[in-house]
Amino acid sequence: MNNKLKAFQCDDSDLYAAHDADEAAALHFDLVGDEPEDGYPRELTDAELDAPIPAFDEDENPTGEITSIRQFLAEHGDEPGWLAGSE
Repeated sequence: MNNKLKAFQCDDSDLYAAHDADEAAALHFDLVGDEPEDGYPRELTDAELDAPIPAFDEDENPTGEITSIRQFLAEHGDEPGWLAGSE
């Protein structure tokens, strides 16, 4: 198995770090209790991984810095799991 984690979107708001789509779907099911809807999970494109997004601190306050999903993935570590969400 490829050890490099990839980013997968499993619904309108949740992203998971996983080795493949099946693993992302299982993580989503474990966290949410539902199977991903049609069209999910889908692997994020390079453009989506590199798109600039505002950074927030642990209290969800904007820091004024810019980050990316690729940065989240790099900081996530080696274990599959929830990566980010918009809700």
